Amino acid sequence: MTNSKLAIFLLVLAAASLSACSTVKMPNLDFFKSSEFEEDAKNIGDYPSAEDTPEAPTDVRSAELWDIEAKKLIKERDSFNSSGVNLAESAKSEAELERELAALRAKARAYQADDPK
Repeated sequence: MTNSKLAIFLLVLAAASLSACSTVKMPNLDFFKSSEFEEDAKNIGDYPSAEDTPEAPTDVRSAELWDIEAKKLIKERDSFNSSGVNLAESAKSEAELERELAALRAKARAYQADDPK
């Protein structure tokens, strides 16, 4: 008897839940209608064919050649010795530096004097 009461209770509960679902307003979704862009898609025109695609370049270096050239550049970079460059020969004297500084200051003043205020 308890099984039949449980079955009746579940049946009533299912009927109540289904009737409750009918009161919920669902939005009108058009899954089967066409897209709003379908007309635009039809009027796009011709698509290019796969035969018109360009060929892949064949004159590209292989990875091994890139590695060889990179190693040459790294070796050249590492062999550079900045202490081997003699900077002492081209160094300017204190008087020459003062003259250049005075000339640059005069040039800056001339630009400032020409500037309309």
